Amino acid sequence: MKMEIGCGARVRDFDGRRYFYFWHYERTNGRSERKEDYIGRVDSESTRSDLLRRMAVYHRKAEQEFAARRARIEGLIEAAHTST
Repeated sequence: MKMEIGCGARVRDFDGRRYFYFWHYERTNGRSERKEDYIGRVDSESTRSDLLRRMAVYHRKAEQEFAARRARIEGLIEAAHTST
């Protein structure tokens, strides 16, 4: 099973103004899809803080999901070794 993990910032220009978008992967119907969320203007301190907070939350959630997946796999390995 392929699992894509990642997130980051993208800057888009509209009418001479620059805006941050937060991109990230989400699982939808068993598939990884890249999503983008509008955050705000690049020159805003609160926008930058929000962007960094979203990145930290994404990484924390990905770490938890990855650890749970690893634990399931290790459980399967252990079960295979004890059943013989």
